Amino acid sequence: MEIVWRTLADAALDDQRDWASIGAIADAAAVAPSTTHQALGRLLDIGAVRANSRRGYTVVSPEKLLEAFAAHRNLRADTMVSTTLPATQNLLDEVDYALSGSRAAVHYLGGRNTVADLGRRIVYTAQALAQADLPMGDEVIILSEDPVAARTWRSGYASLAQTYADLWASPGWQAAEFTGALKVKLFADADWEQRTSA
Repeated sequence: MEIVWRTLADAALDDQRDWASIGAIADAAAVAPSTTHQALGRLLDIGAVRANSRRGYTVVSPEKLLEAFAAHRNLRADTMVSTTLPATQNLLDEVDYALSGSRAAVHYLGGRNTVADLGRRIVYTAQALAQADLPMGDEVIILSEDPVAARTWRSGYASLAQTYADLWASPGWQAAEFTGALKVKLFADADWEQRTSA
């Protein structure tokens, strides 16, 4: 379900809110139509997505969609490894990866960190890892990158929606500060409100 929600949220944040069918959403998220149908149920219930009378779906509240995705996010369940920063730096020389959390937030906020110290780092990789592969620590968590993410996160950063959800689900004041800064950047703009209510 999270991949469907992330796909819809990333598209909506990029001004694509209309979808022709469940099949179109399922194709974009690379999941089964039945999974897509199930994921849409909650979004329809809270008014984040509207089923159109003729056909298809429209994201009517990107903010609600993003909050639903973030509230559902469980980093602990998805963490492959929790380790130290030095061990992670050595690993990143050997594997493809995407940064999320505070590092990605700095990227999306214009590249300059005026919010907070970075706190715990979040890294995604398609490489299978086990805790025995790296020393135990709490400076960095490493999560498994799904196939859609591996195909679309080409900038070296997790998508904006994934970054927001990861920060929202992270403990600590740093994560809260970055989540707030991203929310202001995304939703405080009056022009955004006009676009989403159209």
